[in-house]
Amino acid sequence: MPAYSRDLRFTFVPEHGGAFEVNAFTFEEALSEPYRLCVQLSSLDAAANAGALLDQPALFTIWRGGQPIRHIHGIVSECERADTGCRRTCYRAVMAPSLVRAARCSGWRIYQYLTVPEIMADVLQRLGIADYEQHTAADHPRRAYCVQAGDTDLQFLNRLAAEEGYLYRFDHTERSHRLIHADRIRGLGEIQGGPVVYNAACGGAPREPALRRFTFAVRVRTSVPLQRDAAHTNLRDVPPSARVAADLGMHDARPGRYAYPGAYPRNEAGKPFAPSLLPGLRRDARVAFAQGDDARLVPGLAFNLIGHPRQEWNKAWRPVRLRHQGVQHGGHDEAGAGGKRGTRYHCAAELIPETADWKPEPGLKPRPSAPLQPDRFSRTA
Repeated sequence: MPAYSRDLRFTFVPEHGGAFEVNAFTFEEALSEPYRLCVQLSSLDAAANAGALLDQPALFTIWRGGQPIRHIHGIVSECERADTGCRRTCYRAVMAPSLVRAARCSGWRIYQYLTVPEIMADVLQRLGIADYEQHTAADHPRRAYCVQAGDTDLQFLNRLAAEEGYLYRFDHTERSHRLIHADRIRGLGEIQGGPVVYNAACGGAPREPALRRFTFAVRVRTSVPLQRDAAHTNLRDVPPSARVAADLGMHDARPGRYAYPGAYPRNEAGKPFAPSLLPGLRRDARVAFAQGDDARLVPGLAFNLIGHPRQEWNKAWRPVRLRHQGVQHGGHDEAGAGGKRGTRYHCAAELIPETADWKPEPGLKPRPSAPLQPDRFSRTA
């Protein structure tokens, strides 16, 4: 981690509960994944009811120079009470989005003649998630039938989103967090506050937030996804839906991924699947890894990098995965005169070029163990 800074501060404010100070935290977030914030806390109240925080909203804030840099709003999903020192009692809380409630619900449902955006909105409405947006740029045809075969609501949502090229992220404010589904990553926007600085100079306290390490990797990944299905109405093969990656360079395009059945009855319905499948299979074919202490980075929001000695890397990038860590000293009476003071913050990011497409990894459909009851067209799910 970087040197201690007195300009940084972390706060944790539950909607219902006592007063707590932050000792340390770890925050993991990524595109198309529920985030997880683990906070180590302390309180002067040894009788604070940790259970009162459970399943209640809370707000975690990263401050710099008295200004809020990042808000993380969520629901407390875990809470622990630990040991008591001379005056303070230690606690541990885990925050997650309200979407994690979908992992605790499952069902058997059949949706008929609805689009995937309509199905996802219906699932979230039944879960009571009202703070929700959809950004749809492509056409999504209606499905004659769509089955949730015993998987959890979260698995069902992720599977449908991956099939039709939807990704999701969260937008945080002081009072809420919003789930946003989008079928185009380039429409998610960019961070506020100007470009991100690269500064690898070590020694002494850093003067401004920056990225200190930056590496770029190119990997061989599947280049040709091919799907084929059979039309039950005329018992003839539907022509395959395929797409070849455009950024192969010298790589061999022959290795491909073949899927049968493709789970679509007409070639018009199968055509959108291949373009959505390819970015999901190649989502980490060209990826950068960065480390630093700029807390403005958010999955899905692009930023401009400046100051790197390699000019081709001074361009727009987009985080897809982040891990934030922080340690805060100075609020403990037990620290004494010789104790550590100040705050440290560090983040590690996985980035893709801003012009690159990105989709979630394709998922597998559930495999029911009970006997299946096909219809007159021999369809089961």
